Formats: sequence, C-alpha cells, structure tokens
Amino acid sequence: ATRATRATRATMTVAAALAVAAAARGARADDGPGLPVRELPPLPDISTEPDTTSDVSMYGAALAEEETVVGASKREQSLGTAASAVTVLTADTLRRYGYRTLAEALRGVGGLYVVDDRMLERVGVRGVQLLGDANTRILILIDGAPINEPWSQFVDAGAALPVALDDVARIEIIRGPVSSIYGTNAFLGIINIVTLDVDRAPRAWGRATAGTTGTVGSHAGFALGDLDRQIRGTASYQHRLGETLVYPDFPAGGAETSADGAHAILGSLAVTVDRVFFQARAAQRQRELPGAPYDGAFGSDDNTHRDRHLLAELGYSHEVSHRLTLAARAYANRYAFTGRLDDGAGGFRTDATSTWYGGELRALADVLATPEQLTLTAGVAVEQTHASSTSTDRPDALATDLTIAGLYLDAAARPWPWLGVSIGARYDRNSQFEAELSPRAALFVNPGDAWGLKLLYAHGFRNPSIFEAYHDDGRRFSPELDDATGESTLASEEILAYELVAYGRLTDGLRVRGSLWEWRMDELMRRTQAFVPPPVNDLRLRFQNGGPLVSRGVEVEASFRDVDGRSAYGAAAVALTGRNCLGDDGIGNLWLDLDAGNCDPRQNAPVVVAQLGASSHLLFDAFHASAEAQLVSARGTQDARASVPAHVGLHVVAYAPDVRGFDVTVGVRNLLGRERVPAQSEYNRTAPDALTVLELPGPGRELFVRVGRRL
Repeated sequence: ATRATRATRATMTVAAALAVAAAARGARADDGPGLPVRELPPLPDISTEPDTTSDVSMYGAALAEEETVVGASKREQSLGTAASAVTVLTADTLRRYGYRTLAEALRGVGGLYVVDDRMLERVGVRGVQLLGDANTRILILIDGAPINEPWSQFVDAGAALPVALDDVARIEIIRGPVSSIYGTNAFLGIINIVTLDVDRAPRAWGRATAGTTGTVGSHAGFALGDLDRQIRGTASYQHRLGETLVYPDFPAGGAETSADGAHAILGSLAVTVDRVFFQARAAQRQRELPGAPYDGAFGSDDNTHRDRHLLAELGYSHEVSHRLTLAARAYANRYAFTGRLDDGAGGFRTDATSTWYGGELRALADVLATPEQLTLTAGVAVEQTHASSTSTDRPDALATDLTIAGLYLDAAARPWPWLGVSIGARYDRNSQFEAELSPRAALFVNPGDAWGLKLLYAHGFRNPSIFEAYHDDGRRFSPELDDATGESTLASEEILAYELVAYGRLTDGLRVRGSLWEWRMDELMRRTQAFVPPPVNDLRLRFQNGGPLVSRGVEVEASFRDVDGRSAYGAAAVALTGRNCLGDDGIGNLWLDLDAGNCDPRQNAPVVVAQLGASSHLLFDAFHASAEAQLVSARGTQDARASVPAHVGLHVVAYAPDVRGFDVTVGVRNLLGRERVPAQSEYNRTAPDALTVLELPGPGRELFVRVGRRL
C-alpha cells in the first residue's frame, strides 16, 4: 500500500476510528470488496497498555486485521474476495491465549489438529495428516517467504520456526491447494506469518518464559524508524528438560524415559528503506527423541535430531502508475540436518544439507479505470537447489541438483457489485520431475452487505522431495530408481479440491463461516518396506506412489468481539476420509463408509475436530482471563483393529498487560491430562522381535509463566 505522510496518516487514523465507532453503534461491516484494500487508510497506531488503548481503537484494529489477507493470492484482499476458506489469528489473540509456538496457535483453528510425537509437531488439515509426514504438504511462509526446505520438504511448527510469536502481527491460515500461485508444497493449504511493522511494535521489548516441563526461555527485540525506513530485530533462546514419559508398546508392558530434552535458538533482522525490503532469519533446534525411532536404543540421550536454517531475502516494489505495481524478490537459503541414533554398536549418523536460491518478478495491475473491476496478478519465479547427504554406512556424498521454473497468472473481476470471479493458473517445470499445470477458479456472490457465497475449485500438486526420491543411507533406506536412467520413478502427488463457502455477520461483532468441501488426492507417497536384490539382498525402506485418498466434510467457524474487549470463537469440522474410496462410482459412497467395501481403513484421521474459546474484557482493570477447549475424536493407527481414544484439551490463561510496567501471562495447558497420539512406522521395532508401535504419549499438563517489558 502507498505510504502516507505522518500528517495524512494522523488524519486518516481519526477517520478510521470514527468509522469504527459508527460500526460499533450498529452498522454491519462488509466482507465484500468495497474499496481495494491497498487504497484503505493505514491502521491506527495502537498500544496494548490499558491506559493508552481505547476500546474503539482496539475493536477497529481487530476488525481491520481480520478482514484482510495477503497470502491467498500474493496481494491484499478482503476475506470475501479470497479464493479460499481463511482464518486469521491476530496478535491480540496470540497474546490473550498465551500461545508460545505456531503449533499451539494452530490447535485452536477450525479443521486443524496437531500430532506431537516428540520428534515433530505435525499439522493435520480436515482429516488429512499421513503418518510419517513432516508437514511437507503445507507451505509455511514468513512475510511471504516460503521456508519449507527442499531436501525432505520439512518445515517445523514449533521451536525451529525462524520467527518469534512476539514479533507476529497476524497468522493467515488458508485451506486447500494454492499451487496456482505458489507451486509445489501448497497442497493442503498455506500458513502465512506476517510480522509487525515498526508502527505496531514496541521500540524495545524483552520476555522470559518458564514452565513445569523444565522449559526456560528468553526473547528480545527492537524496532526503530518509521513506516518508510525501519529496522527490526529479534533474538530468542529456549531450553527444555522435558517430561518423564511412559511408552506403552515398547518394551512389552511399557517403558519409561526422560530423554525428552530440546533447545532452540533463533534470530531475525528486517530492514525497510522506502520500497526496498530485506530480511534475514536463522534458527537452530536440537531435539532428543524419547521414542527411539529406527530401532534406536530406548532411553538413550544420544538419539537426537538437529535442524539449522538460514534465510536471506531482498525485495523491491515500484509503483509504475496508480494502476500498475511491479515487485521483485531474490532469496538464498541453507538448511542442514543431523540425525544421530544410538544403535548399540557405535552409533548411526545421517547428515544432509541443501542450498537453494532464486528470484521472482511479479506485477499487479488494475486493467480498468474502476478499481477491482479487473485486476491481474502475474509473475515468474526460478529456483536452483543443490542437496547432498551422507551417513555412517555411506560416507560418500549423494548429491542432487534441480531447477524449478514457474509462471503464473491470476485474474479477478467484478462485473457487478454483487458478483465477482477469479481465475488463475501456474505452470511449473522441474528438472527432476514432471511438469505441472495448476488451475484455480472462484465465483463470489455478495447479494447484501451482511453475507456472501464462494464457489471454489483448485488443482494442486507436490513434487517428491529429494529425500523421498534419492536418499540411500546404506542401512535403512534404498530408493527405487529407473535402471536405464538412474532417475527416480516417483510421480508427483495430485489434489483436486471443490468447496462451497458461506459467510456473514449475524450481528455486530459476530461473524460466521461455513464450508462444504471435497478433496480428491492421488499418487500420495507412502513409505513401504521392500526387498532389494543383491548386492543389498535385504529389506529396505522406500517411498512409492499409492492409491487415492478422499476427504470430504463440513466445517463451521464463528468469532465474536465487542467494544468492551470480550471475545470468543468456536469451530467444528466433520471430516470423512478414506483411501481408495473413488474406485466404484465416484461419489456413491457419500459417507466413505468402510463397510461399503471400497475404502481402506483410515489412519490418524479424526472424524470430528472442534474448538471453543473465550476471553474476558479487562477484569479489575488488571487482566484478561481466557479459556480454550479442543476436541479431537478417536483416530486409527497402523493396526486397523486399534485406535487411540478421543482427547479433550483444556487450557486456561490469565494475561495482564500492565503490572507496574510489565506484562505477565500465567497459564495451564492440557489441564485434563495427557493426549495419546498414533505412532508412525519410524517407531516400529524390527529387532530383536518384530513389534508394531501403535501409540505414543502426547503433550501432558504444563504450568507456564511469561514476564515481559515493552519500551
């Protein structure tokens, strides 16, 4: 958006506050387009201190943040014109509910659930979280920069994420494939994390955290300058001793271990000079693996994973005219992974590195004189990757290079005030895998100010990762390669998504959204065990394309906030999923009933996920009290006859924004007890006796305290 002068911004802030006050008196806000978002006045400057924040400005900031989204189409849009079902978590929500990691925040989002198996915090969407998947089918961005690494396409949702939640303005959760804009990995959805600008961030801040799981952490940051010229930085450190855990399936009768420690460190620097933007981020995490995957020695502190990620991005935007804006970005990343296992015979180690760099040029144009009658977004992107890996049994590096080039175009038009349409496509060419064309289309109907409908269609894909296609560690993994060319035989995963979204405002401050969806996925990669002929002459793990998977269901989400600062949210999703469910007649088995004979058993797919949260106004002029309840229904395991029970997570938090100049948060997570989660096949035992591990202990009860100071 065009930056205004200080005087103009002050005038517009007053106008925005008056408009919000009018809305609070009874006018309903419009989720539809109205003016283009980039033409709206800037958000009011706000502070979280109670003596300087008016109810009206706080309410106005919440409305403004919730009604805009950037990640859905790489341009600012109102929620009513985004071609996806979108949820936005604001900074105020993150503070009130005491979230410390992205994974904790995502547990409160409709249709999402998190599987914490003490190796990774794995995100599931609408009943889809394949056992063993490391968030490879969700694209996570920080200020528009993707951070999924190319070696295994892993991205962390916890401590290894290179951003501190204290530095976050909002989190955009966009469901469904967005490959028409982003290409690979935007398969089940994207999560775009938008950091605070200098006008919203304190000049300096520091915060300390402690918890009963032996967690201690410190976080600090600064922000200097104004909107046109600013510099911001953050640094964080966290150390966790962990819990004492009982694994019921191994050894027989259960075993106890306290090898649950972790530590992480991250830093970031962001600089804006007029229309030039630069960000650098670094994160390192080391995690003990109490479940001893891949036949590791149970209870050993030497079973660890270490991840390191360094990111640098330089961007520039130029307003050619009031109807045409050009933007360019160049970036470079380096990721390194080290896995150590105590195998009882000197240890086993895997090292992998990947370096990737590239650039993107994007144009945003209002083709017609009237804004939003016809808007085009077009871009071209190129990325080069080099990855290599070694292991104890394969000390010689296995190296792979690949190039990805993408070209995309998205057009949005509004021929009448009540009708809009969006259509786009992206073509991706990969030097190692097949080329892909990913279309997307949407129809928007806004017959009134209070409600609207969206009809959505999208095609997405995910290329195999280098790990899936080529990793050979000489002991556990052996890829399936073409005998003639030596290239991978894996095909790209495909998804077709259809969705109907209805949204509206039932009354002032209360908004609702409902979705009906069907996702048809095919060629999903799964890890299997296969016999490899001589000279290996043994069983090895490898990835192969599998049969189709279907997810269909209904999702409802509601949020409320009043001018006194009370807020609440509720969400529920019923997701019916199953493998190989489309072989007979396409949709005849509407409920994906396993007894109908054309569906395989579902693994790690809860039918019901529901969330409910409420936060009070400022009680006794001192603190907000917040509570959340989250239900995840029973889920299948690797054994079709066994499942883990339903879990209800209850969390309570008290957040005091000003205690003699300090902010204080006190909370309890998992108040009702520990979650039990399905185990993926990494935890199965092959020696000395074959054993399938079906269940793992999830997060337990934790009391935590956070104390901070803002200057």
